Amino acid sequence: MPGIKNKLMVYGANGYSAQLIIDELIERGIKPILAGRNFEAIKNVATKYSCDYRVFDLNYDNESKNSLEDIHTLLNCAGPFKYTAKDMIDYCLSTKTNYLDITGEIPVFAYAFGCNNRAKESGIVILPGAGFDVIPTDCLAKRLSEQMPDALNLKLGFVNRKGGISRGTMLTSLEFISGKGKIRKNGKVIDSPLGEFSIKVKHRNFSMYAVSIPWGDVFTSFISTGIPNIEVYMGINKILFASRRLALLLLNLFNIPFIKRLSTNYVSKNFTGPDKIMRDSTETYIWGMVENEKGERIEQIYRVMEGYNLTAKGAAESALRIMKNELKPGTYTPSLAFGSDFLNFFVIEKI
Repeated sequence: MPGIKNKLMVYGANGYSAQLIIDELIERGIKPILAGRNFEAIKNVATKYSCDYRVFDLNYDNESKNSLEDIHTLLNCAGPFKYTAKDMIDYCLSTKTNYLDITGEIPVFAYAFGCNNRAKESGIVILPGAGFDVIPTDCLAKRLSEQMPDALNLKLGFVNRKGGISRGTMLTSLEFISGKGKIRKNGKVIDSPLGEFSIKVKHRNFSMYAVSIPWGDVFTSFISTGIPNIEVYMGINKILFASRRLALLLLNLFNIPFIKRLSTNYVSKNFTGPDKIMRDSTETYIWGMVENEKGERIEQIYRVMEGYNLTAKGAAESALRIMKNELKPGTYTPSLAFGSDFLNFFVIEKI
């Protein structure tokens, strides 16, 4: 095993979000090793960025471990992460390689935090959710809990005005809309039908119509704050909100394997991601509210960077801090790793 591990690897480097992150890293003077399982795709992206590359399939243990032996930190961008994160975390534990990813998937968070003791024993950092999922909402949750330490209820939400979606995000979305919704109640993550709960947030400079979704914060914000009751909401337009019951019924079609397979194939062939003009013109907001037993509430709303831009900056910043060995070994949420003020890196304005 090499005596010095000082290399950063981006796995799934041919993906949309991955390439935004690579752009950010190169702007900061870091040329990562690019990796994935598709030889032609990885070779092409490595040529584009003039970076070294490696090709390995996570199904092959020895090949994967050998590819990670000299890697200090691995950034996994290959989603849906429920198909890649477990194996990659296990390989990183074996090779003593720090691991982070940009997931928003609850099962991935559960596995990562289940590896906390193993991470400490191996001397590595595990940081899932180092992108729009879940940096800004996790840091907002932590900030609110610091202002109300006796909070028992936490509600979080986000909404995009305009904007687009990448292939990877859409494929992950197909996974969760064909699965079960989740909330946290009395400290435990429980099933809740997708869109079971709805909210209307109205202020002079902000309004949001939203439905409950199984966002990663259902899991992570409890780790960050200790608040036992948590719901997460996604903003939708007013017309869709009014017809949400019908829309949610139609989403049940994605439980049919044939429909899901057709949709997945269509997305894989036809989706890329929003261009820079669209990203920069998108308005993204996060909202959070905590409440204690007395019924006292604190509510905060921020406009933040567009989600893909935020993922690029957040993942790159997180990776570089881990490369500098700023964190002790273990598994972290973004706010536990870097504090609630990490949110300030991404805020455009407080509403």
